[in-house]
Amino acid sequence: MKYGIPSLFEFRTAEDHIRFCAENGFDFFEMNLSFPWFQSDKIDVSNLMKLKNEYKVDYTIHLHDQINPFDFSPEIREGSLKAIDYALSLAERIEAKRITMHLQNGMYSSVAGTKIYAYEICSGEYLSNVEKAAGKWASRLRDTDSVFCIENTSGFRIYHKKAIELMLNYREFGLTFDIGHNYKASEDDQAFILSHKDKVRHFHIHDVTEKSNHVALGTGLLDIPSYLILVRELDCTAVIEVKETAALLQSMKFIYDMNRR
Repeated sequence: MKYGIPSLFEFRTAEDHIRFCAENGFDFFEMNLSFPWFQSDKIDVSNLMKLKNEYKVDYTIHLHDQINPFDFSPEIREGSLKAIDYALSLAERIEAKRITMHLQNGMYSSVAGTKIYAYEICSGEYLSNVEKAAGKWASRLRDTDSVFCIENTSGFRIYHKKAIELMLNYREFGLTFDIGHNYKASEDDQAFILSHKDKVRHFHIHDVTEKSNHVALGTGLLDIPSYLILVRELDCTAVIEVKETAALLQSMKFIYDMNRR
């Protein structure tokens, strides 16, 4: 299995992340394009490739957390699609094999205490936007080894599941299974994700407590060993998605100790 680290506020450069990976046995760095120092006007592709070759560490990409390429607003869609085009180009140039995106819930209105989501009541238009974009992205990725993965966050809604199934019709799409997000969403996503087990390509692994998310493996409520076995069975890459270096090192020790049993 290949384990990676997320983008961290402790580090401000790709080289800091890559060096930490190389020094501590991690295989790749997941560059999150939400971070201020990983914007298109600050990224130097030639330097990223130099670091990759020097340290023998790979990349994956996490799209901006708030990107929304399926929105009803043509202006928001246009900006998001342009950002994704850039990310796909970046993935090709730095040989990133996994690109992960969140799905947004969209706007809602509370009616008699119930949230009514616009993407639900106008699902035809929403899904049309999904289908158009997915076809273009699949075509773009067809001759590469990259997979565009959709991550679970706060619980997939009905329109999310329909959108995902449209995208999964293309071999260039897959799923990123975030086990901590699944727990916080009352474990509602796991059954849906595992019903598409052959499409799971990437994991975000972290433990949780009742109050906190993204804590070191083995310090919370999740059955981490069973998920690590699943990662191995599905032959996936996995980001240890904790937010500080001490927790990363503690999590890797947990994995090493588990593997020695």
